[in-house]
Amino acid sequence: MSPYYGLYVVLGLVFKLAEIVIRVLKVNLLMKSLEARFGNFIIGLNDSRPKESAPKDSVSKTEIDHLAKMVHCWWDKNGPAKMLHTFYQVRVPLVVNGLVETGRIAKGDASKVDSLDGVRILEAGCGGGVLAEDLAQFGAYVVGVDPGIEMIDLAKKHLDTESVDLKDRIEYHTTTVEEHAKKFAGTYDAVVCSEVMEHVDEKESILEACVSCLKPGGSLFITTESQTMLAWFFFIIISEYILRFIPKGTHFYEKFVSADTISSIISKYGCVTHKVHGFFYDRPINTWYFINNQDCNYGLHAVKNK
Repeated sequence: MSPYYGLYVVLGLVFKLAEIVIRVLKVNLLMKSLEARFGNFIIGLNDSRPKESAPKDSVSKTEIDHLAKMVHCWWDKNGPAKMLHTFYQVRVPLVVNGLVETGRIAKGDASKVDSLDGVRILEAGCGGGVLAEDLAQFGAYVVGVDPGIEMIDLAKKHLDTESVDLKDRIEYHTTTVEEHAKKFAGTYDAVVCSEVMEHVDEKESILEACVSCLKPGGSLFITTESQTMLAWFFFIIISEYILRFIPKGTHFYEKFVSADTISSIISKYGCVTHKVHGFFYDRPINTWYFINNQDCNYGLHAVKNK
């Protein structure tokens, strides 16, 4: 494990203590009033950007427009999306191991290069197609949907020019998961919603749609950030304001969500959480690890009732 992990654990304990103090003294009310008065005074605490009124689905035009500005660097493996390109180190095993546990993949096939052969996967919020291509590399047939036109155009262009060998295993569509679910309910062996939940306001809508798209016994995989001060510190303060390798305004604390909250929502639609893994990212060597601590970010595996 990385030598930085010890510091990570210590910071986690410090921030947990701080969260207790904040709850007891109701400091959060003071923080919100200061932010309302001085703008983004408490960095990234709340998303003060204009929000659509009465949203009917998970789409946020503000988020789509912000992410569209990152199109030029999405496939730059040494740029702002650097950590996204090595995220396969935990995202792909999360899917493969989860499908082994449900019996969709034979245990003996898990280590094979085509371990996902024959598995039909929906990626909800596929962005520029990084994870879709990672999954297709292991033999899966992936359908990627995203409401961002620029992102889907980028994903298609990369597939057509840089990953031609995967063209028969991937298709992309500019649409929401909610709209896709209307036509393809009960279609997929697995649905992956990775690094999406922290960008949507209407979380229940997208989660209901993801579960709807699953076959009975199918698996839902979600990766996102926990709503903790530790996640706020690493993904906003460090990433956006100190090291600045992610554009400011990419993340907001109020949009982070705990695994318990997600589990509670999907349980209403017949999906039961089986396992939650914590993640740790060692930026100096650009490597991801599974850890038991879920305080910063995590991967959740749930299964739809048969």
